[in-house]
Amino acid sequence: MSRLVGVHGIAQQQVGRHQLQAPWVRALADGLERSAGRRVGVPALDVAFYGDLFLPPTPGTGTKGFDLGETVGWEALTEADLAETIAAAGQVLSERERAAGAEDAAKGFDRVPRPVQAVVAGLDRRFGARAGALFVGELAQVRRYLLDAELKGKVDARVAEAVTEDCRVLIGHSLGSVVALEFLRRHPERHLELFLTLGSPLGLRAIRHQLPDQGFGPAEGVPPNVGVWVNLRDPQDPVACAGSLTRWWPGVREGVVDNQKAAHSAERYLSKKQTGDAVLAVLPELAP
Repeated sequence: MSRLVGVHGIAQQQVGRHQLQAPWVRALADGLERSAGRRVGVPALDVAFYGDLFLPPTPGTGTKGFDLGETVGWEALTEADLAETIAAAGQVLSERERAAGAEDAAKGFDRVPRPVQAVVAGLDRRFGARAGALFVGELAQVRRYLLDAELKGKVDARVAEAVTEDCRVLIGHSLGSVVALEFLRRHPERHLELFLTLGSPLGLRAIRHQLPDQGFGPAEGVPPNVGVWVNLRDPQDPVACAGSLTRWWPGVREGVVDNQKAAHSAERYLSKKQTGDAVLAVLPELAP
């Protein structure tokens, strides 16, 4: 049981809870030290792990070729996945960027499905190499989580097991921010002092319109069972590129960070002073 619980993002099929827990704890300890301005101890943090649930049911049947960390092979994407990617990219890329992407796509994106070649190339041009794959992979796994009832039930059960009554801070990175928000919706009786989202795709309309009714309106701004919702994003993170969440959840406290070349890295988000500030505001005893 832990007062701090993290919920991971995509591309974690081949690891496990213990492998993720160690780097998350170390990174968060650095964030706490940066916030406190002095040496602090390593915090106790648990990770709600569900990545293995995205593995193919039969060994050897996973997709090959150009994918993102064994997340989603291009050939595994459905027509709906491709359509959602194109729609979501319309929220992110300008017409000029999409036109430039179309030119780039003609030069070497033949392994990417034709309908999204220009989008993927445009995202790579704007955010850096493999940004397009990350964007597509994120949308595909979020869609699968939200639309596959059996998978969602298993993921939600893993999170509910990890978020015990002792938990006071829930941290969601990437897809994990969507999964964590779903936990809050499904467990209105559980009060948390801090909901911290990092590199979240919740600003994308393509994801937001698929969310179940959350049971609270824009007037409240944040889930009623949360004391404070803090969202940190790197503007160069292709997953969080839709911008501030305050347009949809006006009570969210926003922060902008610079993760440099690893813009979507969970560890870089966790090690930021802003992360330490948010956690120490509700758990000051972590930096006595």
